[in-house]
Amino acid sequence: MSSHVPAVDKGASQNGGVEDLGINNTWVRRMLTRLALKTTAHFYRSQGGSCVPISRNLIVKIGPRVHLTEAATMKFVAAKTSLPVPKVYCAFVRRGMTYIVMERIKGDVIAESIKFLPEEALGKLLGQLRTLLDEMRSLEPPPPGTAVESCVGGSLRDSRIPRSNPRFGPFETIQDFHLWMRDGTKLEDLEDREQTDGVRDVKRMITLQDLPRANTRFTHGDLNSCNILVREGKIVGIIDWEFAGWYPDYWEYTSAWCGNIIRPNWRELIPQFLDTFPEELEMEITRGKAWGDLF
Repeated sequence: MSSHVPAVDKGASQNGGVEDLGINNTWVRRMLTRLALKTTAHFYRSQGGSCVPISRNLIVKIGPRVHLTEAATMKFVAAKTSLPVPKVYCAFVRRGMTYIVMERIKGDVIAESIKFLPEEALGKLLGQLRTLLDEMRSLEPPPPGTAVESCVGGSLRDSRIPRSNPRFGPFETIQDFHLWMRDGTKLEDLEDREQTDGVRDVKRMITLQDLPRANTRFTHGDLNSCNILVREGKIVGIIDWEFAGWYPDYWEYTSAWCGNIIRPNWRELIPQFLDTFPEELEMEITRGKAWGDLF
């Protein structure tokens, strides 16, 4: 295994070493946030998961697996692009729980909106989404441009890769990232294996993964139809940035495709707002089968 590839840390701490990522982390804001969760939150319907509304305009993302990197990511994207991301008002960690207080964007998830849209209106909406994502993907990565890392140069998260326990990286190069995902397996390790269809597929995957690749691109990492908000025919919010970071150019497409297995209608629309990478998609499907990652 490459010396640049971090091993899986079985004792990894979700919130270790993130103190400098807090936003408006004052005693007063921490107290008011916790007070609101115990009082005003009861007047608003929870959207499920880790997000709890505390007013008409504010929502708190809270949990032991929530990470301050997500707050830093929303702040980064808002500063660098015109993408409609929630404004972050406060972010901190207390007793192992992360709290992110952010704007509660008013809108419907695109999954509901597109059900009744005529073809022309749907095309305009997806065209707007493509314009926004193209802007994000045109951001220049930090030098030397090859690292797979968060917007602050740190670790990443992707629930499709459960062995990350609970986070992974960063990696100096895309090849290091690929090597980690296949648990250090190299072509020469497969020479003595029976050359079944599965082994041949893995060898093709490794060959493609090891090719030189262009610089990384900033990636949302979870473009499912519940993370895009629409109001009056316009994209007004792109939410849930916990998987975002600098990744290989294909990762946005393959993560959107593999992550929407239960949303076939949305999966069919992906080529209208993202460039496709069919070879890399086959490569990712092979990885999922061989290493048990989740799609």
